[in-house]
Amino acid sequence: MTGEWTTASLLLVAILLLIPTTNAIGKDEEKENEKTKLVVVTNNHTNYLSIRCFSFDDEFNVIHLKPWAQFKFKVHVRKIYPSATMFNCSTNMGTFVAYKFNYLCSEDTYESCDWRFDEENVYRWDPKMNTWYSYNYDPNYESLTRGGVIKGYFAN
Repeated sequence: MTGEWTTASLLLVAILLLIPTTNAIGKDEEKENEKTKLVVVTNNHTNYLSIRCFSFDDEFNVIHLKPWAQFKFKVHVRKIYPSATMFNCSTNMGTFVAYKFNYLCSEDTYESCDWRFDEENVYRWDPKMNTWYSYNYDPNYESLTRGGVIKGYFAN
């Protein structure tokens, strides 16, 4: 009976040790297979402008961009409910949605989602039409509850 108990105990320990190992291997493979999309935001103004981008999963510090300087970041698209993947950017003038699942640029055939922003509007590149489309800023309500653009400045 002791031999059977020892064998059963060793088998149980082996199974318990194997479960975390396979789970860890699965997480590494999951990260390798994770879909990401590059978002490029360009200061379209002749002066410094500040921007901060965030989602419900990630957020970046405030970036102060010189004229025509770019800020690039990768969005990790969710596997379950990819339509819930969204990235916002906040400026002193308002906010805009820099990545959304139904943007044309979110398709695999396009390398990045490109944006330009200035003190009046924000502009999204349409890769199919090869043109920039102008959008009005949304009010800063959401970004203000999460910190908004802090330490930002605008110089004329």
